Amino acid sequence: MRKIISLLALLVIFSSCEEDIKTNTPAFQANLDNVFWRANDARVTVNPAGGLIITAYTPYETVTLETNSASVGTYILGTSDDSNFVTYDIDSPVLTNTYDSRVVAGPAYKISNLVNQGTLYTNNSAAQTTGGSGSGLRVATQTLNGRVTSATIVSRGLGYVAGDLITVVGGNNNATFRVVNVQQSNGQITITEASDGKFSGTFNFSVVDQDGEVATFSDGFFYKVPSM
Repeated sequence: MRKIISLLALLVIFSSCEEDIKTNTPAFQANLDNVFWRANDARVTVNPAGGLIITAYTPYETVTLETNSASVGTYILGTSDDSNFVTYDIDSPVLTNTYDSRVVAGPAYKISNLVNQGTLYTNNSAAQTTGGSGSGLRVATQTLNGRVTSATIVSRGLGYVAGDLITVVGGNNNATFRVVNVQQSNGQITITEASDGKFSGTFNFSVVDQDGEVATFSDGFFYKVPSM
């Protein structure tokens, strides 16, 4: 994948102007697998349900960010709620492929707050867990009066999917949380400003293709992207 991204970067460089996108309005850019990436153009549409769709283009690529609202806020990707969704499409002389934030099995990346705090637990730096589709997920727990007040991942395990209900081993074996997303398919879109039909914000995400290859966009931002 990294070799393909390098080839695509060269193609975009030769077909794009040299002006720094930070001086442009609208602006849409990120690092794609640690290679600087910028869109030649970006536009927003608001769907009939009030969700936001931001579409950004290069000569050979399209990135589409979808959120279930056009309001300022943060929207989590790779979850069982596909109203927040990202796609990355390539149609170039060297590659045609589609990546997206679909629900796939993998190491747990983000977990929810406790669904049930349980009883008779004590602090544990690497508590075992049970349940869900995978195995090997361990969490560090903090407790108060026998209830688990927080759980953070210390070992991601394998084979989990978004929405899995996980039980923390210990106490009365009744503290639970959910897997929000997994390592191959995760991220977030944050809308920081929405005014006069223009939208600004940040994004980062990992997306996966049908063969399990992952593309990662990091340190992304969009600035004053206009609605159509």
